[in-house]
Amino acid sequence: MVAVVAVLGSALGGCQPAAGPPTVGLSASVPGPSSSELAAIIQTAVEDRNGTVLDTPPAARLAEGQMTAAYRSKRARDLAVVARSKVGFKSMGFWYTSFSTKLTVESVEVTGSEASVPFKELTEEHQSSTTNGPSSVPSGYSPPQIATFRASGDGWQLDSIAPAVHGGGLPMSVVDG
Repeated sequence: MVAVVAVLGSALGGCQPAAGPPTVGLSASVPGPSSSELAAIIQTAVEDRNGTVLDTPPAARLAEGQMTAAYRSKRARDLAVVARSKVGFKSMGFWYTSFSTKLTVESVEVTGSEASVPFKELTEEHQSSTTNGPSSVPSGYSPPQIATFRASGDGWQLDSIAPAVHGGGLPMSVVDG
């Protein structure tokens, strides 16, 4: 029996799973995250963040269970900063009317109960002004960013999104720090 287990163990030792990211150090109750699952959470979070710059922001769509308390807290602090910036922008006669966002996930790195996801955001925003009305030419940006996730009993929760490069010309919706 021991010989059979040893042979079976060594035979299976070289097998690799067919798909999915590594689940190093995870408990059996929290499966490793899929790249598409994390990308969908990031996409929703970034669209929620970008929507805050609109004159009439849409309701946030990221579910409570998809984010940690730390992320919710930073988002609340960021909203106040964006609101002040938006008031200043509008006082100069400008406001944003729409945006579109596309993400490119570069990798998913899992270490124990944490995951790090470097990604690029490509966002185009349309503006309007009191002088010229709506512009047909969007402004755009593509900052490299890193999303971090933490495993919880319910799955993976977004813990932070931060610029990979700090300072410089970040858009109004991205609050660094």
